[in-house]
Amino acid sequence: MSDDPELAAPASGSVGQTAGSNGQAAEPIVQSAGPDGQSAGPVGQSAGPVGQSAEDDVAENAIPLASDLPARELRRAVEALLFIATKPMTAAKLADCLPGVSENHLTGLLEGLAARYDHEDRGWELRRIAHGWQLMTRPACHAWARQLDRKELPTKLSKGALETLAIVAYRQPITRGDIEDIRGVQCAPVLRQLMDLRLVQVTGRAEKVLGQPLLYGTTEQFLSRFGLSTLDGLPRAHEFGR
Repeated sequence: MSDDPELAAPASGSVGQTAGSNGQAAEPIVQSAGPDGQSAGPVGQSAGPVGQSAEDDVAENAIPLASDLPARELRRAVEALLFIATKPMTAAKLADCLPGVSENHLTGLLEGLAARYDHEDRGWELRRIAHGWQLMTRPACHAWARQLDRKELPTKLSKGALETLAIVAYRQPITRGDIEDIRGVQCAPVLRQLMDLRLVQVTGRAEKVLGQPLLYGTTEQFLSRFGLSTLDGLPRAHEFGR
């Protein structure tokens, strides 16, 4: 038995009612239905069909099949995804974002967009980079694009870093010792810097060399940074300036 006089006191009023502070019966917690079957007050009234709110939420968040979109709207959806992408988008990734559209169809659409931008001579172009597609500023517009905010532009690599990166790109997979033999200087710090920038990575070990030194090669980030689709896009010797 509780020692609290209020808790020990019997409840006054009818069943379902609580006692007020002055001892009179308070309003019932759940009001009874009237003669016509309707609730006598707002408390306890149904908010609507059971599950209706959940169904509305699902309907609002449901992604429509992109295959049902007209060609014009599908093109706009692809352009929107390319615009917000921070790295090259593959046809497979686009297909994941656009349910119902095949990769082959998207590849054809992307090729068509690239040709269209070239024909219209837009300030941007759609290029194959690192096994994907990415919108990029046209080279002819770089001078003005650099004025937007120089602080946001990628930092330039030092001459030593560029030389080391070029050796790795053209001779990969290659050991650090071979790189140093070509450059004639120690290059461990430069290699670490290039790895921090995700331009170079360890690809394995030279099994037939004493000590099995690490082998280095370029990364997908390297392809993206230099606007290449594959390593076959690297300039050949005859393409370098005289």
